Amino acid sequence: MTTKDFDIQKQDILICDDILEACCGTYNDYLLHIFITQGGMSFRMDNKVYHAQSGSGIILLQGMTLHDILLSEDTKAVILLKSRRYHLAHPQRTPHNIKGLTYYYDNPIMQMNSQDMELCLRDLDDIKCRLSQTDHIYHQETLDRSVENFVYDIFHIYSKCNGQQASKGGREAQLAQQFIDLLQQYVRQKRTVEFYAEKLFVTPKYLSRICLQSTGHNASYWITHFTLAQIMEELTATDRTFTDISNDFNFPYLSHFTRYVKQHSGKTPSEYRIKR
Repeated sequence: MTTKDFDIQKQDILICDDILEACCGTYNDYLLHIFITQGGMSFRMDNKVYHAQSGSGIILLQGMTLHDILLSEDTKAVILLKSRRYHLAHPQRTPHNIKGLTYYYDNPIMQMNSQDMELCLRDLDDIKCRLSQTDHIYHQETLDRSVENFVYDIFHIYSKCNGQQASKGGREAQLAQQFIDLLQQYVRQKRTVEFYAEKLFVTPKYLSRICLQSTGHNASYWITHFTLAQIMEELTATDRTFTDISNDFNFPYLSHFTRYVKQHSGKTPSEYRIKR
C-alpha cells in the first residue's frame, strides 16, 4: 500500500490523555508516543523495570506490552496512538530510521528538555486540530503532513539525545540500512539471508553479524519482521483471499502460509481477519 492509495480511517490516529487506557492491550497493534507533562510512572517490560518522570517521552513500538504500571497521583500525559496500517503506509526515511527503530526496543524512555517537549506538544496540538477538520477537502493530506512533521521532530530529538548510538557503525550501519532497503523491495518473494547477502556482495554470516552489531537483531529477524508486517497489512487492510496473499508472498502451498503466520505471530490468518 502506498500513501497515495491509503484511505485514512477514524481509528488510525488517536490522541488521548489516559495512560492506562492507551496501554491496556486494546491498542497493542499501535505505535504509542507518551509525553509525561506532570508526575511520573513506572512499568515493567520484558522483565525490566523502567521509571519515567515529567519531561520524559516514551515510545512503544507495536507489540511492546507494559506490565505493573504505576502512576503517581499527579501524573498527566498526552499520548499519540498510530495504527500499524497507517505506520506501514507512511514510512519516514532518515539516517536514524533503522537505528531509532531498534534502539527504542531496549530504550523506550527518552528524557527531553523543555524546548523539545514544547515542540512535541505543539505538534500534537496541530495533529489534534487536523483530526477535527473532517470537512477540509484536503483533510488526509494536511493530517499526513502534520504527523510527518511530528515524526521528523522525534527523529531530530532522538539524534540529539542518542547521537553516539545513532552514529555508530560507519560502513557497517550503511550496510544494515542497505539490507533493510532491499527487504522492502524483495521481501514478498525472497526470505533467505543468502539472497540478500549476494545482493550486497557479502557472506550470509557477515551480513547477520553486521545486522546484529548495528541493530541488535540478526538478518533472519529482520526478514521475518518485514515479511510479517506486510502480511498483516494485507490481512487487516484488504479483502484479498488467503490464497492470493499466499501466492503474492511466494509460498508454495496455502498451508505453508498459514503455518508461517501462526508460527511468527501466534495467530492464524483467519484470526486476524476476525479481529479487524
